[in-house]
Amino acid sequence: MSTQDLVTAYIAYQSETNFDTALELIRKLRSARKVDEAIVLANKWLARADTPLCRAQLGYDISCLGMFEQAEVVLRDVLPLLESNPETYYQIKLELAFVKYRLGKYHEAHLLQKSLHEPEWCEVWTRLISFNRDNSWFLPYKDKVLCDQSVAGKSILVAGEGGIGDLLQFSRYMENLRQEGATVIYCQAPRALHGLLENSGLPIIIVDNTHDLMRDCDFITWPFALFTRYQKSPYFPNFAKEYLALSSGYQLPDIIQEKLHTKTEGRQKIGLVWRSETTVRHEPFRSLDLGVLEPLLATASVEFFSMQVGDLNEQESALMERYKVVDLGAHLRSFEDAAHVLEHLDLLISIDSAPAHLAGARNRPVWLLLSQACDYRWCDWLRFTPWYSSMRLYRQTTLGDWQPTIAEMSAALLVKDDKSGWQ
Repeated sequence: MSTQDLVTAYIAYQSETNFDTALELIRKLRSARKVDEAIVLANKWLARADTPLCRAQLGYDISCLGMFEQAEVVLRDVLPLLESNPETYYQIKLELAFVKYRLGKYHEAHLLQKSLHEPEWCEVWTRLISFNRDNSWFLPYKDKVLCDQSVAGKSILVAGEGGIGDLLQFSRYMENLRQEGATVIYCQAPRALHGLLENSGLPIIIVDNTHDLMRDCDFITWPFALFTRYQKSPYFPNFAKEYLALSSGYQLPDIIQEKLHTKTEGRQKIGLVWRSETTVRHEPFRSLDLGVLEPLLATASVEFFSMQVGDLNEQESALMERYKVVDLGAHLRSFEDAAHVLEHLDLLISIDSAPAHLAGARNRPVWLLLSQACDYRWCDWLRFTPWYSSMRLYRQTTLGDWQPTIAEMSAALLVKDDKSGWQ
């Protein structure tokens, strides 16, 4: 977001102070990482907002600012007042589930989220994601939505939903479908995942297009729906080991092999991912500037390898050159490449993005950097997460302030158990 966008929102608010201009300014302040100002303004208008829709909108925005206790109260109170508007009701109920997960109320949240995967609500959310609200592509197959029906002897289509990290995490439930008796499981996946998933050992057939399969399969479901179907608690079922296999004969590009096998003089090899190219709701706080990691980069006992894809800016290039960070990201062709790279690293340090989920799915050591307003799936867990036994969480305590988190991580890098590695 440009400075001019923020200035424009501020001028509009000063010129015509009302709920709409206030909400726009709150969102622009958040996008500019001006957290304190956004929170002050949000609290001011929470006291003024007098319609359910206005309070619901603010409830969403304070959730994005990490104000989960307040958001829960606001969203809970307005939800019954919005039942006449299915689209708004769906979005607020889902947000309330997210907030409850973040507050550690897993079972309450799970019931809310699971209810939204019933056919009537699938009709609503497919309308929300469709161009011009036209979900005619879905309506003929509404009765095929998988809820609590048995899948024994049935063909299942797991249609695309969310990002690559979501599919990597929730692909663990494909085996549950097989164990329950599904005869064939079709899984829609982006091209970048095809090679990895085809060699993963999962009981799935990878597909690009789902149009014909929606007609021909017995049931249709989505990755998040499988999460609510099978994950009865954070600890059951348990996934203590890797659930994605790798091809034994796979060859990384020569240039990556050369970079991985350069002499490190006994130093540990650590991969880095510090920002995402996507624009999900958790930005701009999910990603961080590479300069924030400078205390880590200065660790003499470590050799860093960038797995950051996309173009690097001048600051990133300069820091990588200064600290001799090896650039692997420029040469990665797919997530299958990334998975095999992780086998050569001692640790991955990453923001909440697909490479972190890939490391967890492979049971490779990974430290996850989480903003204070991070995604709901990390609940209120402090260091350990039941989703991945090899993952450790490093959380912000104040939204936007990474310094204490990086200092804690820097100290942890210096403490390594010879038998079990970093903890």
